[in-house]
Amino acid sequence: MGKKARHKKTISIVAKDIAQVPGNKVQPAKKSGVHPPKPVALAAASAAGAIVFLFAFFLASANSYATQATGYLQQGNVRQGLAAMQQAAARNPFNADYHTVLMRIYLGTGQPRQALEEARRAAALSRYSAGCQADLAQALLAAGRYREAVESARRAVELAPYQIAWYETLATTCAAAGRGELQAGNKDAARQHLEEALQVPEMIRARVAGLGEEEKKLWVDAPMLSVTPGVHLGLGQACYLLGDLPGSEKSLQAAMQDDRLKGEASLWLALVKEKQGQKEEAQKLLKEAGQINKSLEAAFQQLKAVPTF
Repeated sequence: MGKKARHKKTISIVAKDIAQVPGNKVQPAKKSGVHPPKPVALAAASAAGAIVFLFAFFLASANSYATQATGYLQQGNVRQGLAAMQQAAARNPFNADYHTVLMRIYLGTGQPRQALEEARRAAALSRYSAGCQADLAQALLAAGRYREAVESARRAVELAPYQIAWYETLATTCAAAGRGELQAGNKDAARQHLEEALQVPEMIRARVAGLGEEEKKLWVDAPMLSVTPGVHLGLGQACYLLGDLPGSEKSLQAAMQDDRLKGEASLWLALVKEKQGQKEEAQKLLKEAGQINKSLEAAFQQLKAVPTF
């Protein structure tokens, strides 16, 4: 999880003494035109002022708890980080970021039901956020709701079709959904998800082909859309599960070019080598994966037990 910038919000009230400004001195009102303020109006004004004050108080309080949560989580204190973030979300339930952080904490602590609830809240608050849809897809996968997970991943691409991250999310989500359906014995659904993962490169090429020459010239803020290592990671997983070992190996080798993906790509490539009967090479790759992330070695046996086509 990336670091959150600390924000300090200050509420300042600036008052000017109008009576000191030339020409703005208060004149005695004529008795015939002045009426004392009604008690109801005074009460309403007081209530409105109190509401504004309380709203500002809760926002400041929520921000304080969120800052505390960030500190706890950076220290590895998940329990107190979770408690502080829960307080932040309770005081400002309209901040989608708070619910997103809660979702990730719940996922990391093995609480998929709570994670899904928070992901849904964040997505409802930020309906046009591709990131929230991608997070929702992750939570749905953890909850075993594979079809909905793929739908959310598709929605992320629809919301931001020129950002490669969401194509990467779609490819890996489809592969994970296919794996989940295979484990559940639903081969038809599994094949559908896995084959959709393989279609992602064509989606990217079609999107680029739809750009005009002028649009391509103006494309300066990011690299042109292409099949990235992140997309290849999903393709490699899907090919492995579909029984296409050469295709899987090719994509996983491409995924390993990104250091951030090298551990996971090595794990899946170890599975490919194991299927090909190259056990020594499989163990070498598995060891490399374990050096990057120890949990990957334990995942090998679990993934090895997943049925394939």
